[in-house]
Amino acid sequence: MFCARCHREYDAGHRFCPYDGAELAEARRVDLFRYRPTRLRGTILGERYEVRGYLGKGAMARVYLAIEIETGQPVAIKVLEAFAARAERTRERFVREAQSAAKIGHPNIVKVLDAGTRAADGAPYIVMEYLFGESLGDWLRRERRMEADLAIPVLSQAASGLAAAHRVGIIHRDVKPDNLYLVGAQGDPYAVKVLDFGLAKIQDADHITATGTAVGTLEYMAPEQVVSDRPDARTDVYGLGVVMFRTFTGELPFPRSEQSELLARQLVTPPPRPSEKRKSIDPQLESVILKAIRKRPENRYPSMEAFLEDLERLAGERDGPLSADEPLPEPDDVYVPQGSFARNAAIYFYRRLGMEAPRFD
Repeated sequence: MFCARCHREYDAGHRFCPYDGAELAEARRVDLFRYRPTRLRGTILGERYEVRGYLGKGAMARVYLAIEIETGQPVAIKVLEAFAARAERTRERFVREAQSAAKIGHPNIVKVLDAGTRAADGAPYIVMEYLFGESLGDWLRRERRMEADLAIPVLSQAASGLAAAHRVGIIHRDVKPDNLYLVGAQGDPYAVKVLDFGLAKIQDADHITATGTAVGTLEYMAPEQVVSDRPDARTDVYGLGVVMFRTFTGELPFPRSEQSELLARQLVTPPPRPSEKRKSIDPQLESVILKAIRKRPENRYPSMEAFLEDLERLAGERDGPLSADEPLPEPDDVYVPQGSFARNAAIYFYRRLGMEAPRFD
């Protein structure tokens, strides 16, 4: 049974939604969903899916509401735009998104059901579970920040999904509010899904990213990404830490500015304390945020699981002191670039801020 108001699903014994009292439908039907008209309505993809409506678009893809013809079940289909499909690297990243998400298989990761190529023009597409709700980015643009009783469960679910990705050797590399989806009615989410693994690094190889190319979203980019050093799980810890900073303060650690200056600050400048942005923030919460966004990966949480454990302590779901309060392994929290390219990049960014770079031994 399915609630068209909150999109929760229940066993057959229910007639009304126990959460909001709405009368339940027997199944998820496409006519119960909100979507916009599209000229592609009726288009069949892969001899299996029929497009019914338009849901939205990103920088390189459009998302459509469709049904699986055999079962009538609604799905979301993400189709790469024609201009993007012509670029081999973009096509590879699009395929990577499907491979990465399908490999993880976790309730806090968007479920990928199928993938294929559109017969009309060769554009690749990904078939995913249909999600009802909004991104955390949408929430923060509307509400500016989120209170702890909701934010900590949201961040914990995001951390749980990312930890599952790390366990199978996948680093997301683009953790940001727009890639964290709040499932449920606007303002009342009950689940979180991590989206968009198009920039994910799979296992130990990344032939798609050219040497010297910074990958990610600038405002959430870890120091190692700024200088194109090898990312690891602690890179996603940093990204989620910046998300947490913004979620609780309503601001980013470093305001948006000219690109090279912002990158320089991500690499060099110590982050402000969250309490400088919002005086009422809880000191324990502040400690967790600052632990996650240390410059040196050695000073951050060693894994997403460790980050999640402190989030659970903040929620009162786990005993013991916060690991965020432990002494830093490296008291001098200055990022040390690896390799000649990274060192030269770091020297440039220090100079961009009018500073002399330290000796990187």
